[in-house]
Amino acid sequence: HGVGARPGSSCLTPVVLCLGAGRATTQPMPFVDLGVRVDPGNPHALREHLSSLLELGYAAVALDTKVDACDRNARPVLIAGLIPLDDDVLRAVAKDADSNNNAVTELVVLRRVTVSFGEPGDLATFLAANDDLVRRYDLFALHPTSERSFASSVANRRCDILALTLGGRSAFRLRANSLKSASASGMSVEISYNPALLDLGSRRNFFANGVSVARAVG
Repeated sequence: HGVGARPGSSCLTPVVLCLGAGRATTQPMPFVDLGVRVDPGNPHALREHLSSLLELGYAAVALDTKVDACDRNARPVLIAGLIPLDDDVLRAVAKDADSNNNAVTELVVLRRVTVSFGEPGDLATFLAANDDLVRRYDLFALHPTSERSFASSVANRRCDILALTLGGRSAFRLRANSLKSASASGMSVEISYNPALLDLGSRRNFFANGVSVARAVG
């Protein structure tokens, strides 16, 4: 599915970092990383992360701000996630790309917010209080943690990304019809591969659940 906000959303203008001419490449489709975490207190780490992604051929990233719908202090976190990238970081990334002669000549930087919730009512309350900020993000992701929140997420027409944790025993059934319906509406299903790098049990759960999701969404 395409990367971007739902039609009619009031999102930020994505940052496009021009990186020079680069070298010739036959790569048909650049990679995207829609889950880049940002530590405001460590801009050097962000520079290294972005430079590494460019070197690997990534052409678009989304800086991910994670919040819980029940967190009463979520608003300052949402505001912090919208602060523009430091010019020094952008210049340093462009310099790194130029010195490495990267194939990718542009880096599109999007803003994403991921909301975890267990009850649909919690999400409704959260959005009622913070919708003005949420709409300024380019991507809106939902991370359900219960059967009720999963059903609510796949039916949510504002949601761009359904973020699933598949490394453990799921708190809800991954219903094929629900996943297929979400996919057909334009929602992307995100599967984090981190659990596959942990212990054997997490790896088994990850691949078993991942196969189920892949079959459901085609």
